[in-house]
Amino acid sequence: MQDDILTAMKERFGQQAIHIREKATDHILSSEPSIACCMAKADSSGPWERLSESEVVFDLDDFQVALVGPASYNAEEALQYFEEHTPWILFLLEHDRKQQDDDFLYLLMHTAKTLASKMYDENILEVVIRSVVEAITAADTGFLFLYDEQIDKLLVRSAVGFRKESYQKTRLKAGEGVSGQVFANEEPMIINGEAEIRGAMEGMSPANYRYYLASTEDRPFPDCMMSVPLRFQNETIGVLTIDSFQVHAAFTKRDLLLLETLADHVAIVITHSRLYQQEKRKREEFQRTLHALRKEHEMMQRTTDFHNRLTNIAARGEGAEAIVDTLMRTVAHPFAIYDSLLHPFYETEGAAEKSLPENFLSHDRVRYVIKTNKWQVIPAEDGNLIVLPIMGAEAVWGFLCVWAADDQLAENDIVLFEYGATVLSLELTKEEAVKEAEMNAKGELVEGILTGESRETLEVQAANLGLSTSDYYVMVLGRLKPGSVEGLMPSHIKMQKREAVQFLEEELSKRGIRGITSMNRSYIFAMVSFSEAEGKASARDQMKSLVAGLENTAVPLHIGVGRVHKNITNVNKSYTDAEKCLELLENNPGQNVISFVNAGIYRFLLQHSEEELDLFIDDILGPLLNYDQKKNGELMKTLAAYVTHDKDLKKVTQELNIHHNTLYYRISRIQEILELDAGNMDEWFNIQLAYHVYKYRNNQ
Repeated sequence: MQDDILTAMKERFGQQAIHIREKATDHILSSEPSIACCMAKADSSGPWERLSESEVVFDLDDFQVALVGPASYNAEEALQYFEEHTPWILFLLEHDRKQQDDDFLYLLMHTAKTLASKMYDENILEVVIRSVVEAITAADTGFLFLYDEQIDKLLVRSAVGFRKESYQKTRLKAGEGVSGQVFANEEPMIINGEAEIRGAMEGMSPANYRYYLASTEDRPFPDCMMSVPLRFQNETIGVLTIDSFQVHAAFTKRDLLLLETLADHVAIVITHSRLYQQEKRKREEFQRTLHALRKEHEMMQRTTDFHNRLTNIAARGEGAEAIVDTLMRTVAHPFAIYDSLLHPFYETEGAAEKSLPENFLSHDRVRYVIKTNKWQVIPAEDGNLIVLPIMGAEAVWGFLCVWAADDQLAENDIVLFEYGATVLSLELTKEEAVKEAEMNAKGELVEGILTGESRETLEVQAANLGLSTSDYYVMVLGRLKPGSVEGLMPSHIKMQKREAVQFLEEELSKRGIRGITSMNRSYIFAMVSFSEAEGKASARDQMKSLVAGLENTAVPLHIGVGRVHKNITNVNKSYTDAEKCLELLENNPGQNVISFVNAGIYRFLLQHSEEELDLFIDDILGPLLNYDQKKNGELMKTLAAYVTHDKDLKKVTQELNIHHNTLYYRISRIQEILELDAGNMDEWFNIQLAYHVYKYRNNQ
């Protein structure tokens, strides 16, 4: 309605704008709200100041009217018009004031309802500043400052229309800038005019001033601003500062009143939101604590149950396999147990598909495990590999290796594995001690036989081991190949020897052959026993089968096998046979096992002393060796090829890479020097035997 009346007045007098102010209330009614805001800057105690040359003000008893525009009109007629229409103008002012009051109340209720509905949202501060800016018509930007007691400064907690990366660096002291003054004085401020605002902000620190300028988007200073304190229960908790960058914009007292009213509600909302968030954090912390305690209780219960099961297993003497089985049923992760040489002792189904990192034993973290006896985690392609030490009596016996994905690695599981590894270490140490005692008893028996201990003592020791002194006996001696132990630690060498002992035990067990296996300082050995009733021939046949099986060892082992001798007191003879076989193996790297019975030509070597063998070589091959030494010839090399290929001339010429005529000449010279006929079988046999003895004695 007021718009229609104002439009009619503009048309009657041909003016651009018309403004009416009620003197009693300072309420302004204008056909152009932006110009009315500028006019509100004037002192309300007297007539309005002229805003332009084209403005005329009519001063009546209850109100003033300003006509703005260049068109001419009759002033007396205009004054008479306004006097005649005074009731309508007053009614119009009252209606407009009532409408603005209704709008004020609506904005206040709408904003309060919005804030109340969002009070417990995490982004309530963003909701606050946006709601306030939207509620005030002329506003388009704003800051929400909150006081931080720890640093005694105001911080921008939220803003509209400014760059966050810049304004969030602001740290205002009380009294600094407009917002700092409002906080310190606890009084609202309203400033209209860019120049006035610029002057009010010059008191800011250089850093804060720079942050403010960097945060603005279009131009550095607004046309008007309002700032009010946020108070709750006689305490100022922050400041609301609202701006407008609209050209010629100005905030009115009504705008300030609305902002102050909203600020009271905002302070309540922020305080309650803080209390709610604090309470929420406490509840969440309580829930986390409760969850952690429940998890800890479950872990302790699980660990206690596992502890009790393992303790009962150890008390009943069920052995290492029962411990491993319990561990497998308690923990879902795939795991494997390896000895110190990385031979698998046990693997779960899932672990069988896994593999250890290359150069596992030289890995820094594995070396740390060995040095400190503490578990380590090694990153793997599909998660993590947890390596736990399993201790033996003197050093690390082996490793418990567990594979777990990153999100599956639970501390509780590691505790269980740690305890499992500890109990397993104790059980393996106990088993190791029992085996050590058994091996010592077996070793003492063999040592007693070799040293000629009394028959009565041997009978008692043999009976304790389930042996009869009158049976047939064979000694099997083993020795780790020299190159296989280079660079190994003593504990690893000992582990390899025990693996060799286990191999001998398994081979005897496969064939149902009785015997004892052990090791001493020099050898891994098996003293094999055959019943006196079965006879020597049966013993020899069974030994042939055993010797064949010994060839298939994966252990880097040389094995010598002695002859069958009756009565335990003759074991030393078989022992000597086996030692001689081992000596032969040192000169025959291609072989792993030599049996004295099947040694062939080597038996000749084993049954004669070194002096006798050297004399035999000199008798048969001496002239040829002397000839080659004097002439620097190659006749001995030719003879070696001739014997090796059993007089096959084609193969000999190919090996020596010589013409066949040259070969014929050399063979003739050999026969002349040795005074023998290669066509004579007896003489040729002596040549062959002498060559093999020469080869044996010279380690060829």
